[in-house]
Amino acid sequence: MQWIAYALVSVALWGGWAFFGKLSLRHASWAQVSFVYGVITVLLFGALLLGPARRSFAGANGWALAASGLCGALGLATFYLALDRGKASAVVPLISVYPLITTVLAVAFLNETLTTLQMVGIACALGGVVLISAGS
Repeated sequence: MQWIAYALVSVALWGGWAFFGKLSLRHASWAQVSFVYGVITVLLFGALLLGPARRSFAGANGWALAASGLCGALGLATFYLALDRGKASAVVPLISVYPLITTVLAVAFLNETLTTLQMVGIACALGGVVLISAGS
């Protein structure tokens, strides 16, 4: 159950990330905000990789590492573009359906399964995003 604590902290941090990102876009371009995010990420994780999170890359799936980095970087750029041009109250809920893609890929390629209750939860989450976005 330790993963739940991490997930809840992620929700809080990503909520702040989106809010402060929108605030930053008042005086900076999407490219500048993305760049600062990238620099801070490199510094933080660079320090972590020198310490307790150090691990060998031997046996790492190189294409998956590269695809993850590329998807994350491009997703960040398009997120800030959307946030720059739209209302945070509409953009962030719409962006938040990305776990649906992860779930579909995990079921298709990682042999993960979903219970009926989980499928109902996904449908409710999608319905919630539609309702929130419809008012924008």
